[in-house]
Amino acid sequence: MFSIRARLRASTATLAEHRFVTFAVLVDTIGAGLTLPLTIVYFTLTTDLSLATIGLLSTAASLLALPVGLLGGVVTDRFGAKASMITNNLLSAAGFTLYLVAHDPALVFAAIFLANASERLYWTSWTAYVHDLSAGRPFERWFAFLEATKAAALGAGAVVAAITLAGGGQDGLRWLVLANVVTSVAAAVVFATQRTGGARRPEPVPRDLADVRTGSLREFAADRSMRLVTLGQFLIGPAMVLPNVALSVLFVERWHMPAAVAPVQFAVATGLAACLQTSLTRWVAGRDRGRLVAVGAGLTALAVVPLVALSPLDGLAAWSFVVLVAVLLAVADMVALPAANAVMAEAPHPRVRGRAIGVFQTAGSVGMALFPLTLGLLDSPVPWALWALTALVFAGAAWAWGAAVAGLPTHVRTASPTDADG
Repeated sequence: MFSIRARLRASTATLAEHRFVTFAVLVDTIGAGLTLPLTIVYFTLTTDLSLATIGLLSTAASLLALPVGLLGGVVTDRFGAKASMITNNLLSAAGFTLYLVAHDPALVFAAIFLANASERLYWTSWTAYVHDLSAGRPFERWFAFLEATKAAALGAGAVVAAITLAGGGQDGLRWLVLANVVTSVAAAVVFATQRTGGARRPEPVPRDLADVRTGSLREFAADRSMRLVTLGQFLIGPAMVLPNVALSVLFVERWHMPAAVAPVQFAVATGLAACLQTSLTRWVAGRDRGRLVAVGAGLTALAVVPLVALSPLDGLAAWSFVVLVAVLLAVADMVALPAANAVMAEAPHPRVRGRAIGVFQTAGSVGMALFPLTLGLLDSPVPWALWALTALVFAGAAWAWGAAVAGLPTHVRTASPTDADG
């Protein structure tokens, strides 16, 4: 009983200390929950474009948006993470406004490009933003709390999406997109009023006095661990789009399940994260971060392995599989994400932190952008090859992350213990 009360006090203290940031995260994320599970399915239902064409447009737009992540690193180092957070919300509003009128390939491309540019900028700035919030305290504690908050908002948005889609059809889809536009603009306004994450003064010396690095970009590029983190992010990147790209398409287009299956799956996963993220992060505190990311990658691979041999399901069996996959992917994310983001924030020299995070997250974005190209395998004589390839990629991610973190200093390699009293 004491432990539960202590955790509640810690959570309340965290919420009180950054209540406006928490509110901004809620507003920002609940709109994403309305549409995130439907990024590809949306255009299959509202346009006459083929699945292969939509996949090609998605990949091209995603690749073109990649430099935005690198630019975001420069902006974060120069102006602070808050400026990037505001900009990413405005880009999101612009992109989803185009969703409402996109029917031909050019507008579909433009809509996906702006939405992806927003995502690239978001992930570059978010890790730095949380690092600023932690202010020397355990990174995982703050990341887990905010990720749980985000998961609750995403799950709430997904539930609203599922209810809307159940009775609204294509009109319901468009109402969801419009709501995302409104919440993106509102979040930009809220972030703009916050003090946290503003421009920082350059740090004249490394945080660790034993760290003899100079903080040059050449030095960063020559570091084997930094290169392996970049490779690991590239290989694990598809995990971010696996549910709303490949699995949603499989369930809706091949298993003939209703469109609501995408937000239902998403709601299950985010609901678990909202309830369990902080507790799970406390439980794994003190463990090797590389191994934690490797475990997450391995669980993600395990989620798709059955699809190599599994025939299409229907009815209760299909829905049971959807829930099982959602649970497995949720656990994988909860184990891996705090550890991976902690490494990305703490391993680089402070002088190049924003740009380093930009490189890491852009590498993950490349993996995310290339993944839709593999959707064509579902229409091939060997559709199982998609899932075999996906499992191999995540196995490679597990190896790369484990090897990368093994070469880092102990204070970066080991997850920081969280203090129960906040």
